[in-house]
Amino acid sequence: MKFGDIFSGFISNTSKNKLISTFGLMILFVLLFDGIIMYLLPLVITEQGFSKTLLGIIFATAAISGAFFDFTIYKIFKTSFFRRLFIVMFAVCFLYLFTVWNANSFFLFVCAMAMWGFYYDLKNFATLDFVSRYYENKELSSKFGILQIFQSIGYLLAPLITGFLIIESVGWEPFALALVFLSISLFFFILLLIEVRNKKQYIPSNETRRKRSILEDFNILGKTGKLIFPLLCLACFATIFDSFFMTLGPIVAENLDLEPFDGLFMVAYYLPLVFIGGFIGNITNKFGEKKTALFGLLIGALILSTLFFFENPIFIILIVFISSCFTCMKTPVIQSIYAHCIHEAPKSKKEVQELGDFFSNCGYIVGPVIAGLIADNFGALETFSFLGCIGIVFAIILFIFIPEKTSLKKNK
Repeated sequence: MKFGDIFSGFISNTSKNKLISTFGLMILFVLLFDGIIMYLLPLVITEQGFSKTLLGIIFATAAISGAFFDFTIYKIFKTSFFRRLFIVMFAVCFLYLFTVWNANSFFLFVCAMAMWGFYYDLKNFATLDFVSRYYENKELSSKFGILQIFQSIGYLLAPLITGFLIIESVGWEPFALALVFLSISLFFFILLLIEVRNKKQYIPSNETRRKRSILEDFNILGKTGKLIFPLLCLACFATIFDSFFMTLGPIVAENLDLEPFDGLFMVAYYLPLVFIGGFIGNITNKFGEKKTALFGLLIGALILSTLFFFENPIFIILIVFISSCFTCMKTPVIQSIYAHCIHEAPKSKKEVQELGDFFSNCGYIVGPVIAGLIADNFGALETFSFLGCIGIVFAIILFIFIPEKTSLKKNK
């Protein structure tokens, strides 16, 4: 299959389905906003004199707040309907932007990252609800693949744009552009609300539940978690993997002597998702979701582990790109399996969302701290080789324990 066929298929698919296109554009611009701020943060924090270890601790704050939010979302919101969650998400995003813009102390950086944790969880909960609500079971992998393309384009363009806007230090220009992108995303969200009126829903719109005690909640969470625990471990490692790039990627990029193309290091990480996401459904249909995710992780991690052998910036970027072509398949597969579980057992939707996001946040808690500690002792670039070695071990272990099909039938 040629790339042109993949691209034309993607365009045809999205043009026939205006709903996923509008939703994807909303995600694209909110992640352009997010990508710019996340590229700036490590640079701003280190410019303030903080070490990479402290940088990792600050970044871990986002996941700690997100993990707390995972188990309080249904106490705050009676339902997880995407409209309500996105409205709150946009409010948090505007506050987050202005906090980062004015941050000059450890406390303010921690507050900003806590806001990022709330924003990211709201986005994840709302996205899972939207796709599960408006698409059939057979469409889930392809729809998450399409959304992965929009998301990747946002994270792909953000470092390139930001690299051109940063001269010697971080100024106001990238923050202003981030504000513009966030406003455009809000516009597409308003269009989405208009388009979803009278659309068929595949999960109940009325999700109100009887009040349960904390002990009942934890008992049901425990039963659900036991059934999908290996998948949750994969989700945790997926975010550990991503957090290494999120924490150290901009720092490595700024040291590659490629101005004004410093952002190419992060582009190499995000670019594969743009075209892989377009046919992830075809891959999983042929090989199965388990093999797609784990063999992709194994091969990609093996390639990444060789990174410390190279000093030439072009070879470094190439290694990251080839590695990401394989490792990027795990994220849409994980989201697809979550959605399959929700279709199979709609009453377990709350638990699947909470556990999925909690384990993802656990990865974002430990990942940045580990990345910072290794980078302070061995160097930022060498840290990615270490990540590749960990990925090889995780892929082998998870291949043994993840079943061919994750099921929640016992939880119905």
